Amino acid sequence: MANGFFPDLRPHHVGISVADTDEAIAFWSEVFGFELDFKAELKPIRTVVAFLKRDGFRIELFRKEGAVPAHPDRLKPNTDLLTHGTKHIAFSVEDVQAAAERLHAHGVRIVGVMRGKGTPMQAEEDPRLDGTKAPAMALFFLDDSDTLIEIIRRSDFSD
Repeated sequence: MANGFFPDLRPHHVGISVADTDEAIAFWSEVFGFELDFKAELKPIRTVVAFLKRDGFRIELFRKEGAVPAHPDRLKPNTDLLTHGTKHIAFSVEDVQAAAERLHAHGVRIVGVMRGKGTPMQAEEDPRLDGTKAPAMALFFLDDSDTLIEIIRRSDFSD
């Protein structure tokens, strides 16, 4: 594989704009097990920033005074594709169905579930298995600030 411009490149963090810093820290800590690294106020630009970390990866949360919520098209995986720019952050797990049920039990807003290769994400009121559904292979949900987050089945994307 080519080294591009940066042969020593490694992922470091992703930045997310949030409505409430403390609420976002609690969400990312509870749902994903991230720990607060540090929190600071950037007074010249009226912004609070917090870095969370887990296993060498970081999430940078921003709360900017005057920021506006995401457009409704950005809140669903299929319509978010209508807007250029960053789409979502994704994490892999072994059992997406178990993740869907855990998120649903905690009242997390699941906005799309994929149950077969090549099938589009579909909204479901209740992602639990009921005898008519195949286990989830991937899903999208929203955090408290309406950031799209994807969970994918690790075995579908292993190296």
